[in-house]
Amino acid sequence: MSQTQFVEYRQSGFWAYDVALAIFLKHLIDVAAQQSLEHEERWLAAVVQQCRVTARVNDYGLTLGEGWSAPQIDTFIRLARETCVRVARRESFPAAELEAWSILEGGGVFVRGAAEVLSGPIVELGEAIVKLIEGELPAAPAGTAWCYGSPSGRCTITMGPTGE
Repeated sequence: MSQTQFVEYRQSGFWAYDVALAIFLKHLIDVAAQQSLEHEERWLAAVVQQCRVTARVNDYGLTLGEGWSAPQIDTFIRLARETCVRVARRESFPAAELEAWSILEGGGVFVRGAAEVLSGPIVELGEAIVKLIEGELPAAPAGTAWCYGSPSGRCTITMGPTGE
């Protein structure tokens, strides 16, 4: 099982450490659920469901923006920024809490043996998602791809000759 998932927006993207992505998406789900209930934005229900599956099933990546209107993109960016603020309020998340969350069918975050997960790399991942959507994510060095959310922060992954 891979420890990374691809985050994509309009044929651009980066890799994300699955634990950090799951934690970010759980908080994004919480923020989006409030928005959806307050403003009855039905498209968010589909986004929330996609986030639930991506957070729990490592075989899926996260594809954003397909068919979204400009106002929907703006809403998603606002929600992602609010998610970063919420995550940054904490220094770390203990494994027991993460595993006890009910993201999809009662399952929480698979923490890969970590006792806790620091918030910093999760916030950096969320900020990278926003930059990706805004078209401001810097290109990775030649022959590599960015990976966000790893315990040590942003890193690169060496890519093969075909980009895989």
